Amino acid sequence: MKGIGILAAEWLITSLIVCAGLSGKQILFINGPRTAVITLGVIGFAICMIMPTIGKFISNAPAHPLTIMGYVFGAVALLTTVTQIIKWNIPMVYDPKIALFVVAGCIVIKSIIGRFAPLI
Repeated sequence: MKGIGILAAEWLITSLIVCAGLSGKQILFINGPRTAVITLGVIGFAICMIMPTIGKFISNAPAHPLTIMGYVFGAVALLTTVTQIIKWNIPMVYDPKIALFVVAGCIVIKSIIGRFAPLI
Protein backbone atom coordinates (compact mmCIF):
# COMPACT_ATOMS: atom_id res chain seq x y z
CA MET A 1 0.00 0.00 0.00
CA LYS A 2 1.53 3.23 -1.16
CA GLY A 3 1.76 6.17 1.22
CA ILE A 4 1.42 4.22 4.48
CA GLY A 5 3.93 6.58 6.13
CA ILE A 6 1.77 9.59 5.28
CA LEU A 7 -1.27 7.78 6.65
CA ALA A 8 0.54 7.02 9.90
CA ALA A 9 1.70 10.64 10.19
CA GLU A 10 -1.85 11.93 9.64
CA TRP A 11 -3.22 9.64 12.32
CA LEU A 12 -0.39 10.47 14.74
CA ILE A 13 -0.88 14.23 14.35
CA THR A 14 -4.65 13.84 14.71
CA SER A 15 -4.35 11.74 17.85
CA LEU A 16 -1.82 14.13 19.41
CA ILE A 17 -4.10 17.12 18.84
CA VAL A 18 -7.10 15.21 20.25
CA CYS A 19 -5.08 14.27 23.35
CA ALA A 20 -3.88 17.85 23.74
CA GLY A 21 -7.44 19.14 23.50
CA LEU A 22 -8.77 16.69 26.07
CA SER A 23 -5.88 17.00 28.52
CA GLY A 24 -6.99 20.30 30.02
CA LYS A 25 -3.44 21.66 29.92
CA GLN A 26 -2.08 24.33 27.63
CA ILE A 27 0.08 22.67 24.98
CA LEU A 28 1.45 25.28 22.57
CA PHE A 29 -1.68 27.27 21.68
CA ILE A 30 -4.17 24.46 22.35
CA ASN A 31 -5.79 25.09 25.71
CA GLY A 32 -8.99 23.09 25.40
CA PRO A 33 -11.27 21.13 23.09
CA ARG A 34 -12.50 24.19 21.17
CA THR A 35 -9.03 25.36 20.16
CA ALA A 36 -8.11 21.76 19.36
CA VAL A 37 -11.11 21.49 16.99
CA ILE A 38 -10.11 24.69 15.22
CA THR A 39 -6.47 23.59 14.97
CA LEU A 40 -7.42 20.12 13.75
CA GLY A 41 -9.82 21.61 11.21
CA VAL A 42 -7.19 23.95 9.79
CA ILE A 43 -4.54 21.22 9.66
CA GLY A 44 -7.03 18.77 8.17
CA PHE A 45 -7.94 21.14 5.36
CA ALA A 46 -4.26 21.88 4.71
CA ILE A 47 -3.53 18.14 4.47
CA CYS A 48 -6.51 17.68 2.16
CA MET A 49 -5.32 20.44 -0.17
CA ILE A 50 -1.70 19.32 -0.46
CA MET A 51 -2.17 15.56 -0.66
CA PRO A 52 -2.02 14.40 -4.28
CA THR A 53 -4.39 11.45 -3.74
CA ILE A 54 -7.40 13.61 -2.88
CA GLY A 55 -6.83 15.74 -5.97
CA LYS A 56 -6.80 12.64 -8.16
CA PHE A 57 -10.33 11.81 -7.04
CA ILE A 58 -11.68 15.24 -7.91
CA SER A 59 -9.91 15.60 -11.26
CA ASN A 60 -10.33 12.00 -12.49
CA ALA A 61 -13.80 11.11 -11.24
CA PRO A 62 -15.80 13.92 -9.66
CA ALA A 63 -18.95 11.77 -9.43
CA HIS A 64 -17.27 8.56 -8.21
CA PRO A 65 -18.81 7.18 -4.97
CA LEU A 66 -15.50 7.51 -3.10
CA THR A 67 -15.21 11.13 -4.22
CA ILE A 68 -18.76 11.83 -3.05
CA MET A 69 -17.96 10.22 0.32
CA GLY A 70 -14.95 12.53 0.55
CA TYR A 71 -17.16 15.53 -0.19
CA VAL A 72 -19.62 14.52 2.53
CA PHE A 73 -17.00 13.94 5.23
CA GLY A 74 -15.18 17.13 4.23
CA ALA A 75 -18.41 19.11 4.49
CA VAL A 76 -19.12 17.64 7.94
CA ALA A 77 -15.61 18.57 9.10
CA LEU A 78 -15.99 22.08 7.65
CA LEU A 79 -19.38 22.61 9.30
CA THR A 80 -18.05 21.36 12.63
CA THR A 81 -14.98 23.59 12.48
CA VAL A 82 -17.01 26.66 11.50
CA THR A 83 -19.49 25.87 14.29
CA GLN A 84 -16.66 26.07 16.81
CA ILE A 85 -15.11 29.19 15.28
CA ILE A 86 -18.26 31.31 15.36
CA LYS A 87 -20.06 29.38 18.14
CA TRP A 88 -23.16 28.40 16.22
CA ASN A 89 -25.72 26.53 18.25
CA ILE A 90 -25.93 23.40 16.09
CA PRO A 91 -27.09 20.62 18.44
CA MET A 92 -24.79 17.73 17.49
CA VAL A 93 -21.51 19.65 17.17
CA TYR A 94 -21.92 22.62 19.53
CA ASP A 95 -20.17 20.76 22.37
CA PRO A 96 -16.39 21.12 21.75
CA LYS A 97 -15.55 17.59 22.94
CA ILE A 98 -18.02 15.99 20.55
CA ALA A 99 -16.87 18.32 17.77
CA LEU A 100 -13.28 17.29 18.39
CA PHE A 101 -14.13 13.63 17.87
CA VAL A 102 -16.26 14.43 14.80
CA VAL A 103 -13.44 16.32 13.07
CA ALA A 104 -10.87 13.67 14.04
CA GLY A 105 -13.16 10.93 12.72
CA CYS A 106 -13.68 12.77 9.44
CA ILE A 107 -9.92 13.14 9.00
CA VAL A 108 -9.32 9.45 9.67
CA ILE A 109 -12.10 8.38 7.30
CA LYS A 110 -10.93 10.74 4.55
CA SER A 111 -7.37 9.47 4.91
CA ILE A 112 -8.63 5.92 4.45
CA ILE A 113 -10.67 6.98 1.42
CA GLY A 114 -7.55 8.65 0.02
CA ARG A 115 -5.70 5.32 0.03
CA PHE A 116 -8.15 4.00 -2.59
CA ALA A 117 -7.02 6.51 -5.24
CA PRO A 118 -5.34 3.82 -7.39
CA LEU A 119 -8.77 2.29 -7.97
CA ILE A 120 -9.88 5.26 -10.03
